[in-house]
Amino acid sequence: MKNLPIVFILLFLPFVCFAGIISNDEIQIKGAKPSDNYTILEFNPGQDIIDDTKGISSTFLTTKFYYGFNDKKNDIGIEIPMLRNEGNNDGLNGLGDILLATNYTGTILKQLLYGLQLELNLPTATESELGLGRFQISPAAFLEYSFSNGFFIAGGVKYYHTFWGDSDRVIINKLRLRSNFGYISPTDWWIIVDPKYYFDLENGKKEIYLEFEGGFMFRGNVAFYLKPGFHVAGALRSKDWNMQIGVKFFNLI
Repeated sequence: MKNLPIVFILLFLPFVCFAGIISNDEIQIKGAKPSDNYTILEFNPGQDIIDDTKGISSTFLTTKFYYGFNDKKNDIGIEIPMLRNEGNNDGLNGLGDILLATNYTGTILKQLLYGLQLELNLPTATESELGLGRFQISPAAFLEYSFSNGFFIAGGVKYYHTFWGDSDRVIINKLRLRSNFGYISPTDWWIIVDPKYYFDLENGKKEIYLEFEGGFMFRGNVAFYLKPGFHVAGALRSKDWNMQIGVKFFNLI
């Protein structure tokens, strides 16, 4: 994991070269809006700085595959994270909790969409510090409105709940409110402001976390993005700040 940038380049470079052969003019800027249900292969390395003062952090490389169907109204997917935890344990490497997900997008008006999502985290982590130790189910719903000038806004609610697993692990029972304010350029780039509000239903603690995302398309069906974020306020404090990069490949199959 310490050689994460090199591993990342070696993983996605063959796909970038292959993407020029299968470029699809129908795919322009995709993946920025929450309502995009395409067939996607994605590599997403990043780092969460959990506690700056104690040197506790988590480095990850998540491989994601989503299959879009039903005229892109639905998708199903899997996310597999490889993790390295740095902290008082002097570093642990291994597999994290695998995520299974499905999404559905419907139309209310021409420019107003709604979406439903269901995620299930499996307690597959090879070390206790790398996972929740319990199953977690996370249903979510959102609304998205697109303006004719390239701007869009979206808002949604998500509920996290852990069940069945290690009884000694912390129970997660919280809500997340999220909004997206984004702009998609006709020249194949986008930028998003993404504030999140978390409320822990077990202890009443709250957190405001702010993320930004900027990305661009390459050869019509490859997207690159950068996503930094930081804790703004609240006693919940899931992490101090984080940084992610990623590449998405659309309709490889």
